[in-house]
Amino acid sequence: MSVRKLTANLLMALVLLAGFNSVHAQHGGHIPIATDPLAFDPDFRWFEPMTDLDFVDLKPAQRVKTGWFATYDRLYLYGSRPEVDDPNSTDRLLDSGWGNRYEVGFVMPVEEEGWIFTWTETSVGEFFTVPRERLNRFNEAQLEGEPDPAQPPFGFPVPAADGNTGGLNTRTYFIQDSDNVVDYNSYELVKTWRMEPFHYGGILEPTVGFRWMRINDLNARQLYVSALDIDQIPPGGDPPLDEFGDAEQLITDGTFTDNEILTGQVGFRYTRWRDRFRYSADFRTFMGGSLQNSKSSRLTQITIYDGTGAGSEVDNILTRQTTPIYTSNEEFSIGFDVRGELAYQLTRDVNVRIGVQVIDVAMGVWRGGSQDPSRNLLLGGDMDQDLVLVGGTFGVTLNR
Repeated sequence: MSVRKLTANLLMALVLLAGFNSVHAQHGGHIPIATDPLAFDPDFRWFEPMTDLDFVDLKPAQRVKTGWFATYDRLYLYGSRPEVDDPNSTDRLLDSGWGNRYEVGFVMPVEEEGWIFTWTETSVGEFFTVPRERLNRFNEAQLEGEPDPAQPPFGFPVPAADGNTGGLNTRTYFIQDSDNVVDYNSYELVKTWRMEPFHYGGILEPTVGFRWMRINDLNARQLYVSALDIDQIPPGGDPPLDEFGDAEQLITDGTFTDNEILTGQVGFRYTRWRDRFRYSADFRTFMGGSLQNSKSSRLTQITIYDGTGAGSEVDNILTRQTTPIYTSNEEFSIGFDVRGELAYQLTRDVNVRIGVQVIDVAMGVWRGGSQDPSRNLLLGGDMDQDLVLVGGTFGVTLNR
C-alpha cells in the first residue's frame, strides 16, 4: 500500500471517530437507534380518569398516541342486490346485514410511522320464503310422545327426518329463493406515516398497502310439488312424481360464487380534536384483479308416503345430487372505502365512537348465479358487477 493511500485511510478514520464522539456527547453518551415496536412496555393505566383541564393544555401533537393500539367496531351495513334478469325481483335496492371490524397496529414514537392490520367481515342474507305443509301434515307418534320404533331421546321419531319441524307441530318445508345473500371479508395491511399538525390542529396520516377481499355470493331457487298438486310434473322434473304415487318432491338449485380480489391500496386518515371529542375521516382506494370461481348443482329430494292423509307414514326418502359444474373467470376490480367517525374520550386511553362507512367494490364482482340458465332453474348473473355496503358503525378504541 502506498504512503498516500495509507494517509488517506487514516484521515478518514479520524473524521469518522470525531463524528462518533460528537453524536455520543450530544445524546448523553447514548447512540439513538430506531424504535423497536416489539418493546411493548405499557403501564396498564388505560382506564385512568381525565378531566377537562387535562385536555386544555394538550397540543394536537401531544394528543396523538404512539405504541400499540387496537379497535373494535360493530357494523350495521346495507348491501346492494345482485343484478339479474328476474321478472319477479322487487324494487328494493339494499338489504340490511351485520358485521364486525377489528384493527390492530402500532406507531413508533421517534419515527412517527407504523403498520396497521384491519379485518372487516359482514354478511347479508335476504330470502323470499313460502312455508308449505308436507304431504302428511304431521307426525302423530311424535305428538303423542310415543315414537315408533321407541328410541331415545323420548318423544322423537327415528329417523329424525320423519319428525315434525322444530318449533312447530306440523311437518313443514320453508321454500326459499335467495334475493340477496352475500358474505364479505376484507384483510388489509398498510404502512402509515404521521405528518406534522396543520395550523388548526388537524393531523394527516397517509397510508399505502395491500388489500385482499373475499366476496362469496349464493344464488338459490327451490321448487316444491306433491301428489296433491294439480300439476304433478315440475319443469325439468326427473322423474315425474306420478311414477311414485303418494309422494312429494323438493328441488334445490344453487350456485355458490367465490370472488377472490387482490388489490393494492392507497389512502389517508385525517384527525382533529375538540375537547374530549375527536373527528376523523378515513379514505382508501384500491385497484387490482378479481379471481372468480362458481359451483352450480341441483339437489332433488323425493319423499314417498303410504297415503296422502294427515299422519301418513314415510315409506322412503330418495335423494339425488347432480355432478357440480365449475366455472372460473378473471376480471379487473376497483373501488373505495370511506369512513367518518366521532369519538368521545372516556379515560386516558379508551374512547367510544360512532360513524358511517361506505364500501364500494365498483366492478369485478360475480353475483347472481350461473351464466347458463338452461342448466337449472337459476338465473344468470353478470360476471362484472359491483357490491355496495353502506351503513353505521359503533365501537371502542384502545390507545389510539
